[in-house]
Amino acid sequence: MKKYPLFSEMKKGDKVSRPFYITDIQENKAKNGSSFVKITMKDEKDSRTANMFDTDLKKLNEMDISANCIAAVSLDVGEYNNFPSYTVRDIKPNDDKDITIKDFITLPPIDCDLMFNTMITLLEDSAPSESEYTPISKLAITLLKRYEEDFKTSSAAISMHHNLRGGLLYHSYRMMLAADALSKVYTILDRELLLSGAALHDIGKMYEYNTTAMGDASMSVHGALFGHLFIGAEMVMNEKKKDNYDADKVNVLAHMICSHHSKQEWGAIKPPATAEAHALYFIDDLDAKMYSCEKFYEDLAPGKMTEKRPFGFDNNFYRPKFTAEALNESDT
Repeated sequence: MKKYPLFSEMKKGDKVSRPFYITDIQENKAKNGSSFVKITMKDEKDSRTANMFDTDLKKLNEMDISANCIAAVSLDVGEYNNFPSYTVRDIKPNDDKDITIKDFITLPPIDCDLMFNTMITLLEDSAPSESEYTPISKLAITLLKRYEEDFKTSSAAISMHHNLRGGLLYHSYRMMLAADALSKVYTILDRELLLSGAALHDIGKMYEYNTTAMGDASMSVHGALFGHLFIGAEMVMNEKKKDNYDADKVNVLAHMICSHHSKQEWGAIKPPATAEAHALYFIDDLDAKMYSCEKFYEDLAPGKMTEKRPFGFDNNFYRPKFTAEALNESDT
């Protein structure tokens, strides 16, 4: 597809015309009683919601504009609470037949096959050279390869962090890299166990969510009834007797999955009880926070701060002025 401005590149005052994939349209009433719609649309990387005033669903439907279509949209970019805001000036069906839904699927910035193969290599490398038991990393590899396609395409969330097609893989991959580095600093940690926990901690999300081809996730019945911590721990425990695994190590791996939300009020089945379980929680929280920070960087100009405290954070988020220079240097 031809290069168009992305949401992350748009600035206050910009007037942008380009195709978007329309994911949702909701009709609302203004204070004066007139109808307007909120249109959620995707570019190649992100989704945003824009207002279109003095129109309604009926008028848009008569123009063949509805959810799950590609439309040519003209946008005005503004600002509200230090975040960009968007107003639709004009919208019509897309007439470029070379543009398809595939052009709008958001994927991680790293090739999915490369990430998956790197995870497998790290697990293989972590296996003890000599042991009376089958390496616990083999259990992790077995599950990853058994469910490879679902693991590589599942979202990691409905919203918040890594909520994109391949988000589960991207999140797990980055956690494994962090876990590998951390195990070199804190030598009390069992590297094989920590890497296996990072690889499998969210594997139950394959069943917790239904992920569409676009990467949008919704809660499944299985997810609503059990949640991904229970599902993932059950998957590990079901493997326990299929090879000569160390039963204690399998139990600890399952415990790491059950406890990686740290507190029961945050969704943990039990709080962490081992060094590896504590480390896994902090690595998980760190990667989620860094993903959110990356998104804030896309939306906030250098020197700007969010008007409100973002969900999951204990303070407003500030993007320092020096980040623009640093990011520009990284692009050269």
